[in-house]
Amino acid sequence: MKRKIAALIFLGTGLAVTGGAVLSNSGPEDAPALELSDHMRGFLKDEMLQLAVAGRGIEEALAAEDHASVQEFASHMDKAFIMQQEVTTMDLRELELVLGKEFVERDKEFHAMARALEAAAKAEDIVGERKIFGDMLRACAACHQDYAPEAPVLE
Repeated sequence: MKRKIAALIFLGTGLAVTGGAVLSNSGPEDAPALELSDHMRGFLKDEMLQLAVAGRGIEEALAAEDHASVQEFASHMDKAFIMQQEVTTMDLRELELVLGKEFVERDKEFHAMARALEAAAKAEDIVGERKIFGDMLRACAACHQDYAPEAPVLE
């Protein structure tokens, strides 16, 4: 589990550093995310860092079966949601134009999983918590594979 969260953190940092996604096999200098404004890349970087911190906390809380902390960190993950920050309609259009609607949908789905994790933690369902968190990690890895393949994946 520690390796999985380390990969999540590393991937999140990789996306934050590159500013977004790469949808082709061309070099990082050709990444569509580089076309995002500094403003939008800042939002993505902030979200990835918040998700990494919360993910670390969830991993530790799951190991201790600390449902209250899992619930709190899952809530933090949901609140890191870029669409709920100070993002304008034009910012959202920029995201969709550069990264595509699928990226936005995946981000929404990820945050829905965070809400499901929060609910499982509230119900003190450790099996559900672990399953949902595993699903979240797989969603992170899949999204990064599609949008930031140049970001190294830890084993």
